[in-house]
Amino acid sequence: MYFSSISSRLLLYDTNSWDLKKSYWCYEGILRDISWSDDSKYLLQVNSKGVVEILSPADHNVRTLQHIPLKDTWSASFHRDGHRNIAIGTRSGNVMIWDTKNKNITKTFPTPSQQSCVNFVSYNAKNTSLAASMQNGDTVIYGLVSNIPVLTVKLASSKSISAMKFHHDSRSLLGLATDEGHVVIRDITTNKDKAFFENVHASPVSDIAYSLINRDVMISSGYDKIMNVYDIRLQNVVSTIRTPYTLTSLAINTDNQVALGTKNGIVQLYDLRDLTTPHRVLKGHEEEVHKVAFQPIRKKIISADISLREDTECHSPHKVTSPIRHRTSDMFFISDSPPRNNLDVSPPADNKADSFLVMMGLDKSNDYEEDGNKSAELERKSDRQELRYLQLDSEKNISKVSTPVNSRVTENLVFPSPILANGVPDDGRGSNVNLSNQRPVGQSNQALALETKAVEELKDFVKLTLADVADDNRNYFLHIMMALTKQKLYLEKQLNGITEQMQCMMHNQNALVETNRKLALEIDQLKARQSYL
Repeated sequence: MYFSSISSRLLLYDTNSWDLKKSYWCYEGILRDISWSDDSKYLLQVNSKGVVEILSPADHNVRTLQHIPLKDTWSASFHRDGHRNIAIGTRSGNVMIWDTKNKNITKTFPTPSQQSCVNFVSYNAKNTSLAASMQNGDTVIYGLVSNIPVLTVKLASSKSISAMKFHHDSRSLLGLATDEGHVVIRDITTNKDKAFFENVHASPVSDIAYSLINRDVMISSGYDKIMNVYDIRLQNVVSTIRTPYTLTSLAINTDNQVALGTKNGIVQLYDLRDLTTPHRVLKGHEEEVHKVAFQPIRKKIISADISLREDTECHSPHKVTSPIRHRTSDMFFISDSPPRNNLDVSPPADNKADSFLVMMGLDKSNDYEEDGNKSAELERKSDRQELRYLQLDSEKNISKVSTPVNSRVTENLVFPSPILANGVPDDGRGSNVNLSNQRPVGQSNQALALETKAVEELKDFVKLTLADVADDNRNYFLHIMMALTKQKLYLEKQLNGITEQMQCMMHNQNALVETNRKLALEIDQLKARQSYL
C-alpha cells in the first residue's frame, strides 16, 4: 500500500517501511489535488493550471494513463465505484462527468445562474448525488438520476468554503469547512445542520476527513497549527493537538493513522489512539505539501469495465519498459471484459431467509449496512437462476445427441421378421418386408430400451425441474411471509412502546393534577388563616 503526498512533485511512500518508492514530476508549480480511485488502482491528479490526468503506480515509475482534454478545468473527483466516471468542475462553474473508457463527456449539468469557479467536487456514498462547491460560497447538489440541481447549500455563517467532502458511509451527510474557522455537517435531505462547530479554528480550515473505522469521528486541520477530532453524533470536540507547523491537509487510513501535510514541506504521521507525539516525520518535500492521501484497500469490483490492459501487462514477466521516464502514454488501454467467474453453485445455506430479507430491504437490524451486500445477494440469486437454465438447456442438448429420437416415429420402429431362428418361413408365404433394411432382433430391442430409458430420464428430469421450481416458489413466499411477520413484530413493538409512553404521560398528568389540587387547597388554607388573623 502507498501513501501519496504532493507539492511541486508527487511522492509515493510504502506504508509498511515508510520508504520513498516513487516520485513523479511533470508540471511547474504546486499541484492542486491528488486522490485515489475507490478500487485503489489509479491516481487522479490536478496541477496548478487545472490540468487533470490519471496516473498509474503499477510500474517502477509512475506513468500517465490518460490526459483529460478539457479546457478550463479546476477540480476533479473519482466515482465511488471504480474509476470509469470522473466528475470535473471548471472555472466558469460548469460540472460534467467524463467517461475514461469512451473518452468523452457523458453528462453536463446545468450551470447555476451565478457562475463561479468550482473549487471542490465530491460524490456521495451511494453515487446518487454530486456536490460542487463554488468560489462564491454556494454548494450545489446535483442528482445523478435526474441530472439537475436538486439543492443549493448556503451557509449563513460564511461565504467562503475552504474544504468540502461527502461522508464515506452516509449518503446524506456533507462536510463543509470555512475560512472563518467553522466546520459544518449538513444533512442534504432536510437541508439542516446535523452538527455545527463554530470557531473551532482561529484561522481558515485547510482540510477535513472522516474516520474509516468509526463513522461518527471526523478530523479537521487548520492554518492555526491545530488538528481537531470531533464526535458528529454527540456534536463535540473530542481531542485537540497543537503542532509546530501550519497544517495544509490531512488524511486517515483504516489503521487509524493520521497524516498531516504542512506548509514547511513536512508530513507528520500520528496514531489516532495516541496523539501525544507523531510516530514518524517524512521530509521528502521542499515546498508546501498541498494534499496527502492513503491508498485505499483493494475492493472486489464486479463491474465489466475494470480491466485495463496496463494492469495485466505490469504483471507480465516479459514486459518491456518504456524509455520515457515521466510521460509514457496519454491513453487508456481498455481490454475485453473478463468472464464472470463468480457463479454461486453451492446449495442454499441455512441463512437463506436472512439473505432474502436483506435483499428485500426489510431487515432493520443494521441501519448502516452497505447496499453492496444487497446487490451481491441479488446477483447471486440471478446467477443461480441463470445456471439452472443453462443446466436445463445443456441436458436437453445431451439428450438430443445421445438419444436417436426423430420426429417421424415410423422410421425408428423396427418390426420383427416372421423368419424363425433356423431361417425357414413358417407358412411358406413370402414376407413383403425388405429384409435388407431390417435390424437384428437384439439391436432393435437395444434401441427400444435406449429410447425408453431416455424418455424415462427426460420425464424424471422434468419432474425434478418442476419440483425445484415449486420448492423455489414455496421458499420465496415463505421468505416473504417471514419478512412481513418480522415487520409486523417490529411495528407491534413500536406500538407497545408508544402505548407505554402514553400511559406514562397519563400517569404524570394525573400526578400533576393531584399536585395542583393539593397546592390549591393549601393556598385556600393560607388565605383563610390570613383572613382570620
